[in-house]
Amino acid sequence: MLKEGRTVHSGFKFPVPLLDTSVLPMRLTSAEADKSRQAVLIIIDETAMLTKDGLRCIDSLLRDLMNNDKPFGGKVIIIGGDFRPTLPVVPRGARADVIENCIK
Repeated sequence: MLKEGRTVHSGFKFPVPLLDTSVLPMRLTSAEADKSRQAVLIIIDETAMLTKDGLRCIDSLLRDLMNNDKPFGGKVIIIGGDFRPTLPVVPRGARADVIENCIK
C-alpha cells in the first residue's frame, strides 16, 4: 500500500525454496541493488511469516551491498506484525519444525 512498496520476497528476490544455505540472487550492479543502497529505512511488515533464514539472507545481502559488517549493512530496519495468527509455513512440518523456523 506504500508508494513503490513491495513484498519482502519480491523486493529481495527470495529463492524458492528458501533454505538455510540460500543466498539472495540480487546482482550488486542491478537497479534493485541501487534502490536498496539508497534506502534510508526498510519496513518489513508481517515479519512473523518470514523465516529466520529469510532474515539472515536480507542481513547478508545488505552487508554485501553496503560493503560493511554492520547488522543489515547499517540500514535502519523496522519489523512488525502480529505474531499470533500466522507463523512461517513449513510444508509437512511438525509444530517443532515451524517453531525452529521462526525469528528468535
